[in-house]
Amino acid sequence: MTTAGLGASYRFHLSSGARVTLGLATFQLVLLLVLVALQPPAARELLLKGLAAGIATPEAFSAPRLGFAVWAIVATAAAARRLAPTHRGWQLHLPVRLRTRWAAGVLGVASTLAHLAGLWIVLWIGGRVLGEPASPRALVALPLVALAAAGTWTPAPGRVRACAAVAVPLAASASLPGLAAAVTLLSLACFQAGRWSPHAARVPSVPSSLRSFGRRLPTGQLVFSLRALGLWITLAHLPAALFAAPTGLAIHNNEFTADQTDLVLRLGASLGVTATVLAVATLLSARRPPWAWSRSLPWSARRRVAADAVLLLLIASPLLIPLLYLPASSGLSVLALLVFLAVRLPGRMRNSLRGLTRLGAWTWIEALLAALLTSLQPLTALVLGLASPLVLEASARRERSLKAGLYLERRFDAAREAES
Repeated sequence: MTTAGLGASYRFHLSSGARVTLGLATFQLVLLLVLVALQPPAARELLLKGLAAGIATPEAFSAPRLGFAVWAIVATAAAARRLAPTHRGWQLHLPVRLRTRWAAGVLGVASTLAHLAGLWIVLWIGGRVLGEPASPRALVALPLVALAAAGTWTPAPGRVRACAAVAVPLAASASLPGLAAAVTLLSLACFQAGRWSPHAARVPSVPSSLRSFGRRLPTGQLVFSLRALGLWITLAHLPAALFAAPTGLAIHNNEFTADQTDLVLRLGASLGVTATVLAVATLLSARRPPWAWSRSLPWSARRRVAADAVLLLLIASPLLIPLLYLPASSGLSVLALLVFLAVRLPGRMRNSLRGLTRLGAWTWIEALLAALLTSLQPLTALVLGLASPLVLEASARRERSLKAGLYLERRFDAAREAES
């Protein structure tokens, strides 16, 4: 291994990461500023103080640090996808070892988290200025979180990426045992990366029962839909956040009875879930409209509709976590509303409209009315839940009767021939 090859590998990966950072960091920071700016002044001040105290606190497993760790994993996933070509081509002919090539790739992906590191440091300093207990271990955890998140997605064997993935929450804890375990796991990942050879890779056999079960899952349709959504999926929960802030302020600034608090929480949760599912369905219908080629694949109409319903449920599933703090009747009513919307909207997506207005105004009115009725009368959700199988069958029938091709007059000349 020569010094020239080592320097060339590190410089190339770091410069590639810097170029990717310019695009990804700008998008993420603008989104963060918009989310903070839309909050009322009191909520904004409370949010910033809570983030600063949570980052600087010496307590293990604070929510802000874990949130930043999740943000790092999502951001490095997008960055590693763009930096994947840098691990091929002329890089394979440099006189460097596999461990060095892997370490350079990890540093390149970790460099795309420069904006997150700067925000982490600013919040730590802010917590110290506000007089909150600030632990230096929180600053030590920052590079470990960045390196572990980058190692989770850098091309490597599964055992290397698994060690890096486990090290992320341990490093985010900022405790002495957690930091020691994270350093140990990262060292083990680096050691395993040096022992692995690309020519020795083998595909493990899968039992026939698992293969048949995998064929029944709509994995291909889900992957295709997720690729169609792209990075826009990061904005999926923005509508829910716009309803969560007023709900929290209403409860914090008013003295409600237990029933009134339950009503406000149920209303905020129902509107947040409805807005998120509507936004995802609208975006999916615009970026992945029904196309004729999908009819030639061995997917039935019911399976195509069910795949879209599963996708909507998966994207909206994080919104179900706050339901654990609601009474059982309220939580089940919001869950039934989510299931109803997930099986209803795939059918409404399949019509002759185009663009972001594909769902139509009546779909939005119907969904908002269902959310309001569920909030005011939880028993309404029981009716919606029982009607979900019938709604799924209606969506499948709409899929069968849909004509994938649509004649648009502006795309044809007077002789009804397609324009080039």
